[in-house]
Amino acid sequence: MTHYLKNAFHKKSHNLIVDGEDPAILPRNASTNILASPPDCARRKREVSSRAMNRLIVAGALLFFCGVSAQAGAEGSPPVVAQTVASNPFASGAKEFQSAIGPFFFADNNPNNRPAIDFVFESLRLGVMLSNPHGSNFLAGNLELLGELFAGPVVSGPGNVATGLTLFLRYNFVQPQARVLPYVQIGAGGVYTNIPEKESGGLISLPVEFNLQGTIGTRIMLNDRWSLLLEAGYRHISNAEIKKPNFGIDSVGGNVGFGFFF
Repeated sequence: MTHYLKNAFHKKSHNLIVDGEDPAILPRNASTNILASPPDCARRKREVSSRAMNRLIVAGALLFFCGVSAQAGAEGSPPVVAQTVASNPFASGAKEFQSAIGPFFFADNNPNNRPAIDFVFESLRLGVMLSNPHGSNFLAGNLELLGELFAGPVVSGPGNVATGLTLFLRYNFVQPQARVLPYVQIGAGGVYTNIPEKESGGLISLPVEFNLQGTIGTRIMLNDRWSLLLEAGYRHISNAEIKKPNFGIDSVGGNVGFGFFF
């Protein structure tokens, strides 16, 4: 038995030396896994690279599929209306002109006996559609950008006139074949008024102040180009604390007018 073990040991050592390795420096667990031959290393590297490449291909395919699906969903969804300016006044790039007039009443609770100030404003607007109508439920619609020039008299309270500019972002609710189309809009800009600071009790402190608006409205299509506008809105005028006192004027009111697409 001892003679057999010695022969086995000498044979193993001889094999190791032939392979170019000194058995004295080999790790203890190298009896069955001495060193991978160069072909084995190359094969394993190829397997790792192949697995990594497969994962990248799968990930790329998934991203491509998601992108194609999203694009197909956007293009394949049934359009609310035809997407050309000629057949659809709400198509991207379509323009419209609006004219509206209405009263706005002082909405403060009138503390410290500050005067109520009421206006009647005439508004001229020019709008452009920023996107085509999209969606298929009751929220379907598009975005519109409008610029407004407004002016009007002070019909109650100190001062005589107020005029200014507003930039609006509007969302039109557009449904197929609908003749009544609601919308919501918010806007900001500037306003000039000759309302004196002392007589207004600090409601107005500067001749030029900021103008904020929020509006809900309905557009009643009379034909493909003309529409009737009905609006209810809120207005705020103040100087954003540039100068005190800065109580500001809050008003609620409404407009009636018309729109024309071109």
